[in-house]
Amino acid sequence: MLNIVAVLVVAVGVLCVLNTVLTLGMARRLRTQNELLANPSRFMPGNHFPPVMRVAGERTSAFSTTTVDGAPVDETFFDETSALVAAFSVGCAACEERFPEFLQFAAAFPGGRERVLALVIGAEGAEEKAELLKPVATVVVEDTHGGPLSTSLGTTAYPALGIIEPGGVVRASGTLIQDVAIALEKV
Repeated sequence: MLNIVAVLVVAVGVLCVLNTVLTLGMARRLRTQNELLANPSRFMPGNHFPPVMRVAGERTSAFSTTTVDGAPVDETFFDETSALVAAFSVGCAACEERFPEFLQFAAAFPGGRERVLALVIGAEGAEEKAELLKPVATVVVEDTHGGPLSTSLGTTAYPALGIIEPGGVVRASGTLIQDVAIALEKV
């Protein structure tokens, strides 16, 4: 009987030590993650997260596609004045979170619907998003990532937002409304 009690006491002791080691390891990982969120430049060169689309100063490439209304659209969309562009992927949690804010921002964008180009990527569920975007944007749907408009904008993550100057030159880009709104304030 004494041997069983001794074995149980040793087993509980080993479990306590293992629990302490795992807890300390988790605390260290949480501290590292907190540092990354507080100061991403320490972990990534360039003082920012990787771009979600072409960055300021880059030029969009030529493209040709069709809107959900059946109208052709190509790189000449960017010839007249500044345009707001957005790319959303169906099923993307961040896209769902930022979608209502984008709708408000696009509705107030100078030039209205004719100066806002929205891209929805996905085979299923894209029609619903496109219908919500139609009152505030010219809408293009691409079934898969890497379609003509997505390639022209250089999208790598979603949501991707940008202000495109005449000639297809990106003025600002990012994943948040603030990333592009600040470029409009500098005009």
